Amino acid sequence: MQLRVDRARRLQAPILIGLCILGANASGQGLSDKVTSIYGSGSVFTGLTYTRTDTGSGTDTNTEPSVGLSGSLGGNLESGANSLQLQYGGTLETRRDTFGGGQTDSSSVTGASRFVHFDPASRFDFNLGHTVSSVRNDTGFVVNPSSYDTRNTLSAGAGLRFFPGDLTTLRFSGQAGKSFGEGELNGGESFTASADLTRRLSERSSASLVGSRSWSDDDGLDTIIDSAQVIYNRTLENGSFSIGVGTSRSETEFADGSESDGDAGTGFVNRTWASDESQTTVAYNRRLSDSTTDLSLNIPEFLDFLPDSIRIRDLVVSDSVSITHNTSRLCDVCTLGLVAEASVLESQITGATTHEYRTGINLGVQLTSLQRLSFGYSWQGDAGEDEGTIIDQIHSLNTRWTRQLAENTSFSVDFNQSYLRSKLERNDQEQFTLRLVLTHGFSLMGTGS
Repeated sequence: MQLRVDRARRLQAPILIGLCILGANASGQGLSDKVTSIYGSGSVFTGLTYTRTDTGSGTDTNTEPSVGLSGSLGGNLESGANSLQLQYGGTLETRRDTFGGGQTDSSSVTGASRFVHFDPASRFDFNLGHTVSSVRNDTGFVVNPSSYDTRNTLSAGAGLRFFPGDLTTLRFSGQAGKSFGEGELNGGESFTASADLTRRLSERSSASLVGSRSWSDDDGLDTIIDSAQVIYNRTLENGSFSIGVGTSRSETEFADGSESDGDAGTGFVNRTWASDESQTTVAYNRRLSDSTTDLSLNIPEFLDFLPDSIRIRDLVVSDSVSITHNTSRLCDVCTLGLVAEASVLESQITGATTHEYRTGINLGVQLTSLQRLSFGYSWQGDAGEDEGTIIDQIHSLNTRWTRQLAENTSFSVDFNQSYLRSKLERNDQEQFTLRLVLTHGFSLMGTGS
């Protein structure tokens, strides 16, 4: 097994280097020929944070005034077969303890970017990606997301397509990923090789047979995952439907030379209802993976934004059910977003089973042409073997009132609340933050020659 992992590592370096050179050359072929959108903003803020912690001997309180800077940058650029998507945001804040007199600085950065070269007339395609996110390797939540560690991930991949028939496509691909983090989070890397045979069944449907092998190395823990899956996709008049079923098998070699094998049936079902004003998705997914393997399997997702934190996992079989709904016309001046998800994870290393839950709602109301009020609530909870007993949970409520001062300048008042409740050996905590924020942004849209 070690020999196979070493071969994968030897392949990974030239693939990454070659793709970076190709990406640089392709991006130099005039990405400025067509600029779909570039947008960003910068903010200065001042705030007051009040934290209350329940201890065995009573209650500790702490009040900290703060000042800070935040910013964001996003864009979607296209030029021929080349496209680039990016979305980043960051915050730097300085707090002063009004009782102890100490000063603390905190910062957080999150975001993703992805470059893709895909020409339907060419057999070759490739991609380059980067993500920066907050990660945690335990089950505990914190009231301040900037307390998590930061991890950067680089990924690169390429594919080669063949056309055995008018309705059939065969694609061979490789995808590599490497993470750079703090402390124990540093040094994970993986490589995935896959083959995808797709047959178009009709104008709206297709079937695929996908097989892959992934090699990963994380702090001396080497893992190989073999997967195969049959997939059916169909485009509907009001959305889409997809289903897949397959199997996965893993081999894990530990630092002491011992080995462990695992296997699981895998599959997914996804149904989406879409219209001009709303989209609803119901999904079920069962897979065998770990966080290190996902460095090459997963690509950055461009949703509203990345989650506050990503949990680092060992090799697990996960079953998850989720529902999401977004509408831009709850009423004439209202927007609404909903999400709910429940997951069961069984570790293939320790045998432990955990249950995870999350839900959230975002409501926006346009009060006047210059004023907007938004409200958000999210809850995350963890349970162990007993899915009905929540051992760790956090509630977050965010309220924002925004007043437009000029075309690209706005003033807002933010009030954020976090409630941490835990049955673990740590203290319950509550935090309340009030911020006054002045923001100036820009947005460029258009096309070039």
